[in-house]
Amino acid sequence: MNMSEKHLTLLIGPAKYPEDDRRMVSMFLEEPGKKIICGSSAANMVSSVLSLQKETPDADSVPGLCLITDGTLILSQVLEILLGTHESQEPPATWDAKMLSSSLLEAESISFLIGMAVNKSQRSLSLPAKTVVKSRFARELVDLLKEKGKKVMVEYF
Repeated sequence: MNMSEKHLTLLIGPAKYPEDDRRMVSMFLEEPGKKIICGSSAANMVSSVLSLQKETPDADSVPGLCLITDGTLILSQVLEILLGTHESQEPPATWDAKMLSSSLLEAESISFLIGMAVNKSQRSLSLPAKTVVKSRFARELVDLLKEKGKKVMVEYF
């Protein structure tokens, strides 16, 4: 088994303390296999740390990068898909959520690098503090994946 082909790394949100951004991105880049960035703030952090001339990183700047998604909304849709609780009257899960779900199911091992920064862009949404919601979704996802026999590593920043 080639570890890098069956390994997936999710970078979710920027670090709580900006001085940890560089370490978080370094860990993300060092991980083998496929990489997914969840959240535009996380994508902006990667671009900033790598001094890219564009806001959104790509596979040229991040080897293995296969997807950049929205953060909290996509994580909630992925949970619904994996739990089989997506309501038919709700809007259909986005392509990103379906892609992330299938990537999680294909992987044998998954690394979650979870930033705990408060996302100012989401303050107006009717959910409780977003870092709480985002980390809760991530924890639920981790537990569910472990139940499915996946090897899961979680690091908070």
